[in-house]
Amino acid sequence: MDEYMKNIKIYTDGSFKKNKAGISFLIINPGKNKILGYTNLKCKKNIQAELQAIIHALQYLLNIDMSLENKKIEVVTDEISIVEVFSSQKYKIWDSCQWKKENGGAVIKCAREWFILSCLVKKIGDMLIRFSKTSKDDSQNKVVHGFANYARKLQFCKKNSIHIMEAKNDEDFVFKEIVNISGNREVNEILNMKRPWKSNKNNADFKWYIEGQHEIVYIDTHDIIITEEIHLNCNSLNFGTLFRTAAESQEISYPIAVKPLGNGKYALVVGITRLITAKLFNIQMVPCVITHFTNEEFLKQNLVNAGENN
Repeated sequence: MDEYMKNIKIYTDGSFKKNKAGISFLIINPGKNKILGYTNLKCKKNIQAELQAIIHALQYLLNIDMSLENKKIEVVTDEISIVEVFSSQKYKIWDSCQWKKENGGAVIKCAREWFILSCLVKKIGDMLIRFSKTSKDDSQNKVVHGFANYARKLQFCKKNSIHIMEAKNDEDFVFKEIVNISGNREVNEILNMKRPWKSNKNNADFKWYIEGQHEIVYIDTHDIIITEEIHLNCNSLNFGTLFRTAAESQEISYPIAVKPLGNGKYALVVGITRLITAKLFNIQMVPCVITHFTNEEFLKQNLVNAGENN
């Protein structure tokens, strides 16, 4: 038997028309009553409604403090792009590039909803959640589809409020309560997080490179040598999703810093993971900022923590 059959299953749907969306979710937790929630909100695109339906469902689960320990969750949606993004964990690639394109814009349309949902997934545990595509013939999908349409046609509901209905086994749903889902502090912190693509590029705690203030040159990785003890004695590296990003793009987008040695050679100052990644994936030319500082001097000058050198 599929292990997900004995865990939580969530059906979601969004209905969008003329900047207004109705959203609905159905939570089936074996041994408990079925829970159906619906509300409406302003939207500009259909995908926003679909994402918000899942966001509200997960937010509701966390808000009522339902025991999710060792519980796996299957989110069933009719939006294939959501299934593809979370099945492939593409949001981790977006994390690695700070959810920004090279021109500084958001990496995807409706980035706010994608980002919030990715944070909720990581909060619960991305290994505990899977996403699957439903069919129009699925009876549970018909239920959430109907309530999403119904919610869209209502007058605007109070923000953060969800109408909750409940059903035992195969009985009809009956109204239970209106829940304010804004009471969970941890979830609110996620919902109110500063969006990475809008973050200040001068945030020294995270990045040292400031576009326009550093000249970029491209240097052959064969000409970059590791000489400083801090790199030679390094016993752990955090590559994150750098490998996947490099494999897909065949380039290193964020620069490393190097110090001239003469004879066309350079010593690595910061960026050992990016240099190693470039060498492993045969990326010959990498963007570099040339400095005359050592690693320690460079980090102090640019006000970053020592972990950034990796």
